[in-house]
Amino acid sequence: MRVYRILGKVFIAIILASVLIPPKAALSQTTSDLDILIQEALANNPQLKAAEAHWHAAQSRIPQASSLPDPTAGLSIMGPMLETRLGPQEEMYEFEQMIPFPAKLREKRKIAGAETQGAHAKFKMTERDLIFKVSEVYYDLYAVDSGLKVTGEVRELLNKLEGITQARYASQQGPQRDVAKTQAELSEILQKIFMLRQQKQSLKASLKALLNRRADQPLEIQSIDSPDVPELALTLEDLLEKSKHHRPEVLEAEAMVERQRHALKLSKFEYAPDISVGFQYYKIGAGDTSDPDDGRDAWMIPIKFTIPLWQNRLVPGVKEAKKNLQASEAGLKDTENLSEFEVKNAYYQFMASSQVLDLYENALIPQVEIALKSDQAGYEAGQTDILNFMDSERVYLNSKLAYYQAFAEAMKNFALLERAVGTDLDH
Repeated sequence: MRVYRILGKVFIAIILASVLIPPKAALSQTTSDLDILIQEALANNPQLKAAEAHWHAAQSRIPQASSLPDPTAGLSIMGPMLETRLGPQEEMYEFEQMIPFPAKLREKRKIAGAETQGAHAKFKMTERDLIFKVSEVYYDLYAVDSGLKVTGEVRELLNKLEGITQARYASQQGPQRDVAKTQAELSEILQKIFMLRQQKQSLKASLKALLNRRADQPLEIQSIDSPDVPELALTLEDLLEKSKHHRPEVLEAEAMVERQRHALKLSKFEYAPDISVGFQYYKIGAGDTSDPDDGRDAWMIPIKFTIPLWQNRLVPGVKEAKKNLQASEAGLKDTENLSEFEVKNAYYQFMASSQVLDLYENALIPQVEIALKSDQAGYEAGQTDILNFMDSERVYLNSKLAYYQAFAEAMKNFALLERAVGTDLDH
């Protein structure tokens, strides 16, 4: 008979677990709700808009970097004493264009291109941070909202119990102590409800700030259902490899290394001369000679070269560029190390939180639900003391609250893993 009782309890636990804990495959509704909030944040968040504007501004620097300097034009009015063989020189018109050594413009364009890549990486970094922050607040809202539901459920249960204790006390079938304990427990539940409501309002305010909504603008998130817990299909090695190609911080550091490489090449090209090509036109007045070219205007094309002479400017410039390249390469290595650590840390946190969640779902929650129902039935039948019921009620409430918090932590850890890798993960 004892074996049959044990098998019966196990069977009841399985039935309750299947009824009270929704299967993960059926929990797919609110992922789209989160996606809507993320899209709104990506469209309206001012910090992201600023990062995007910086990126577009950097793009505009590329054609500027490779353009020629402005030419110069001039007019010289000659004095009356300036005479030439063909007559008095009255005016001179001139035009001059400085043409840098061709490789300099090429390297300047590549430097601007690398800076643009870095600005784009910063934009993606801000974007991934925003997605993570919205997800984090959303899942905290889920935990608080679910906590309000289970606390309200326990409150209704205690209200029912209070009616029973008062009826028993009135009929002298129960002590006044049971009434007092029930009312004290109700007061603690009300305190939890007030605190959870305050947390919910604070989280909503935080979410409004991320969405760039006004403080008085409503945020229609009245109830959040349980989202899916992702099942990660990628190994840790796959995630680390992905982060090398998608992590914005790594991409920005790589862009800065590329920038400094071209800056070093540019510093070496400072040893090459620049060329200046011009055109000068001289207005000649009529003279007193019988020469057939008397009064004929003259012109010439001057060509000039710069002389890279001062070594106290050129040599330190190359040294500076080399040190900047070494610094950026060290920064890239440090960023890669930090990225690897953060991917591993987020991965292990997600795996651990998933295991904790499975423990809650498959063992602890069904057990505390059975214990609560058993002690409730026993007290209502007058077979157990109210203290047993109170203990079961507290364990049930705390376990449920911890379960919802563990669920939220698992979801936030997955969002953190996506942030560490730098892209959405297939799951």
